[in-house]
Amino acid sequence: MPTDIQPADRRMRRVTAIVLVLAVIVAIVLVVAFQHWLTVQANRLPTEQLIVQLRRGIGFATFAVGLCLLLLAGFAARLARRIIGERRWPLAETRVLRDTPIRRDADAKKIAGWLNAATLALLLVAAATVVLSWRLFTAGH
Repeated sequence: MPTDIQPADRRMRRVTAIVLVLAVIVAIVLVVAFQHWLTVQANRLPTEQLIVQLRRGIGFATFAVGLCLLLLAGFAARLARRIIGERRWPLAETRVLRDTPIRRDADAKKIAGWLNAATLALLLVAAATVVLSWRLFTAGH
């Protein structure tokens, strides 16, 4: 039986490359800015106050990561439902980065099952990050 292929979308490749390059640049700028801020704060504040500020900042960042994980879990669950509904992977309207073999019926259902398992794992890790962020916020008060 011949395998159907969903062809790659060249525009999607370009957009993905541009977004990744911009994300790397933003990440570098943020790391440099954080290092500068940390140096200024370390010279200005006593160690105990600096630790409290850093715990709050790490707690906020951890909470933000938890929210991102919740969004990703929701996306994975929704995608799994759509795969089961269409009985096909990749979905018909999806633009792909590489030529991708189309999987149907049982093979697509297997991918949806893996996505549902990933959803559960993401939800568990998100809950753990929320607990961790709460502990960081309340530590030292």
